[in-house]
Amino acid sequence: MSETENAAVEAGVGTTDAAPAGTPLVGTALVVAVTVVTLWLGLLAWLAFHTDASEVTWSRLLVVLGSVEAVAFAAIGALFGTTVQRQRVADLAARTEAAESRANANETAALNGHRLAAAVQASRAPSSGSDTEQLSAEHRSGQDPLLELANRLFPG
Repeated sequence: MSETENAAVEAGVGTTDAAPAGTPLVGTALVVAVTVVTLWLGLLAWLAFHTDASEVTWSRLLVVLGSVEAVAFAAIGALFGTTVQRQRVADLAARTEAAESRANANETAALNGHRLAAAVQASRAPSSGSDTEQLSAEHRSGQDPLLELANRLFPG
């Protein structure tokens, strides 16, 4: 996709979506949806109360009913679909925010671990050229366990 197309998509120009995901139907779309559903319900009621109509009238009305019914079901789907999508978008936004918070906490903990390891390595590293005797038994038996742990967890 070119930079011009990316800019158009980001600005919402040239997209086929009538509304962003999770946005309820408003304005003309809402009026049309309610009108179509009302027309479909009215046609169903008329058919229910006029059972004595002629066969030709019934055939023609059933064709009209089928057409209106298809559009009415699409309108009902749009009305209920936006409600369901809005809830899903809210749930996903909450999950995303929680995941970002955990990621930031983990990043901070990792950075602090690297800093601690560097500090331990710098403070406990054997000094070259120093002939001072270590007095603790821990140092006499081998290398410092804290320094060994820091070197093992953060080599380099």
